[in-house]
Amino acid sequence: MFGVSASRASAVFLDRDGVLNENMAGGYVTAWRQFRWLPGAAAAIALLNKQGWKVFVVTNQACIAKGIASHAAIDGIHDRMLHELRVRGANVSGVYVCPHRPEHGCSCRKPRPGMLLQAAEEHGIDLPASYFIGDSLTDMRAAQAANTQGILVRSGLGRSQEEEARRLQAAGHYCDTVLEAVQYITRQGQLHDPKRRV
Repeated sequence: MFGVSASRASAVFLDRDGVLNENMAGGYVTAWRQFRWLPGAAAAIALLNKQGWKVFVVTNQACIAKGIASHAAIDGIHDRMLHELRVRGANVSGVYVCPHRPEHGCSCRKPRPGMLLQAAEEHGIDLPASYFIGDSLTDMRAAQAANTQGILVRSGLGRSQEEEARRLQAAGHYCDTVLEAVQYITRQGQLHDPKRRV
């Protein structure tokens, strides 16, 4: 059974676009005014916090390398996102961004696991005892590459990619929303003691 070792903590990694906020039709979210929360996103993170899970956001943002948005602009969106989450009683331990285009061949852009591995190294995360909630096959492949448990949500791109994900056995579970995915996690008996600091 998965659990938290004496020295390492479990975590839930979240993709951003299509999981926490709406995808921009035909483009990127490059300003806060374009950011639209998906229902239940803040509540899902607050529930994870209550159960003692560390929470991280891992997101591909090739708009930076393409010159569509600056790194500072994307950081500004994340600062506002984290502020709004805190106001709603939800906390994210870190946001990891890949700014590269696919052809750059970096190790951080999903489906490569670089952002998850970096977070695990920096925060002492037990990846096999953790989860990655995403809305794409790319997310699920990153979860597999990092040896963590993938949950595909049908928000965002998930509904259109579910059939292929099932064919490839890329995800361990399928849910409609991030809140439903978090409720699934909390039913697995892999909860931290809420009084324990991790």
